[in-house]
Amino acid sequence: MRTLRAALAVMLLTGAYVLAAFVLVGQQVAPRRRPRGTTDPGGLVLTEQDQPALWAEVRQLAAAAGTRAPDEIRLVPEVNAAVSEETSLLGLRTGTRRLFLGVPLMQGLSRNQLHAVLAHELGHHSTTHTRLGALIHRSRLAIAEVAAGLSNPLVKRPFRTYARIFFALTRPLAHAHEIDADRLSAQVAGPRTAAVTLRTLPALGAAWRIYLEQYVEAGTHYGLRPTRFFDNFTHLMSDPERLEELSRISAAPPEARTSAYDSHPPLPERIERLEAMAAADQAGEDRSGNATSILRYPSQNFLALEDKTFAGSGLTPAPMAEIVTVAGARAAAVDAETLLNAMRENQIVPATVRGALDLIASGNLDTLLDLVEVGPTIAEQAGDQAEEAKRKVIARLLGAAIAHELVGEDKARYELSWAGPWRLVDIAGQEVDPENLAYEALGSPGYAAALRAWVHQLEGKVDTEAQAQTSDSPAAPSMPDGYIGALAPVSGDGFRTLLVTDTGLMLLKPSGSDRLASGLASVTAGSPGRKLIQRALDRPPAELAATANAAFVPWDQIRAVHLVHGSSGRRSADITTAAGQGWSLRWTDAAEVEGHVWPAVDHYLGRRFTVD
Repeated sequence: MRTLRAALAVMLLTGAYVLAAFVLVGQQVAPRRRPRGTTDPGGLVLTEQDQPALWAEVRQLAAAAGTRAPDEIRLVPEVNAAVSEETSLLGLRTGTRRLFLGVPLMQGLSRNQLHAVLAHELGHHSTTHTRLGALIHRSRLAIAEVAAGLSNPLVKRPFRTYARIFFALTRPLAHAHEIDADRLSAQVAGPRTAAVTLRTLPALGAAWRIYLEQYVEAGTHYGLRPTRFFDNFTHLMSDPERLEELSRISAAPPEARTSAYDSHPPLPERIERLEAMAAADQAGEDRSGNATSILRYPSQNFLALEDKTFAGSGLTPAPMAEIVTVAGARAAAVDAETLLNAMRENQIVPATVRGALDLIASGNLDTLLDLVEVGPTIAEQAGDQAEEAKRKVIARLLGAAIAHELVGEDKARYELSWAGPWRLVDIAGQEVDPENLAYEALGSPGYAAALRAWVHQLEGKVDTEAQAQTSDSPAAPSMPDGYIGALAPVSGDGFRTLLVTDTGLMLLKPSGSDRLASGLASVTAGSPGRKLIQRALDRPPAELAATANAAFVPWDQIRAVHLVHGSSGRRSADITTAAGQGWSLRWTDAAEVEGHVWPAVDHYLGRRFTVD
């Protein structure tokens, strides 16, 4: 059967050439020759003089594959390795052979794994198993290139129809050729290494797409491109969260869609075949080192390729950290404007962050949710699902609006995160998640009131009542209306719980029942700190502040708060009031935290809050 298909393939290939030569009339489909010296195939040329070790290994791999070595080796910015030839006569005649070697591919593979990839690619041109396989491989590539380049419909239709027949008929032969190339890969690098490599490639491809789409493209929107372009990719792949994500992809590579014209057998079949061969493989741990070690002065070559890749782009080089700071702030500004414009168009006054939080706190959440238009698919879902979809949209926009104001007031900044692409951090370097805060507020009017108080000062507005106050008649301190954060257990002056409210800090000494509850939590393997926090938050803040066990200090009566990150997970905070009173609190990393303690303190106190 395979012999019959081979004979038919040769006949069709001959027919394709005749059709190309006589039906498509000369220049329309005549053998495609690249003008010598006028077309740059791309990438950075690596000469044998500059890279003797690379060339020596490639020549050895070519000899093992039973084919000639490439005429050129070029470094390219892709997760790929490929051997191409300048062909004519629809692949019947070969010309310059080039090996394209992707930098991100090398960064993510070991040296032995790179050998497996190169052996497979050179195996496509091997005549060890069958000369017809290499011919069919070249011809499929050449016919596909010609068919893609046709524009005249009178010419394109008959040739593409003929091409489809040729591809469908030669598909089993192409699959067999790929299997032969996999066997060669296993022979050169070992079946275990070859199988691991096939599992790794989809993960590398996914990581490279993440890098380009989430990081590089974030800068190109603002005329920036990252310096140390390839080094950044290694940083992304080293991030623990990214490593876990890529490990999941490697463990279960996604199945790519296949068609009658695909030359590769399904990836799971290829991996299964190699792993079956590896069952008898006694090879030990891969100690060949990273594939970039095959190069002489790899960093210099990567920088040269980076310069060539971005030459003529008009993009300004900038560190990745600077790019994400700009991109993060701009993205927040765009989303914030989207929300506030929608509020203006619907006559929601004031069209501000505080105005949105006022609506939520007053129970008018639907006014905000109605700003979101959902697609017909979501609209047809159950009411709860559709409302949840709207809630997530509003949370994202409102969170962005809060972040935009925090950044504008120099209370927070966006910084690079390889798990992100960016994260918002406060002055103390602690991460702030306004979107999550907004989502919680959307589900709780009480939480919305506390969040509203937290962002109140961001607009730079002075409350009317505050303007009326004078030094001769100071107003009584406002009692707290909502909780923002909590920390327990702490120690110092008998206090065990620190509460952050919308109007000030509250320190709590445990009552007899608090001691009993926290003691029981310790005995039952619970968390004493969590129990103390729960018992505090169960009571209204104004009521709790009036008890004998509480010390409440309004924000405007706090002279300074100094936070110290000590060694061995120890923390402390010194609180000084305007009246000269002070407390020194201590706790460890084992303490429980609820909400956002230090971002709120930073927001309300500004320069009065310092961190070591």
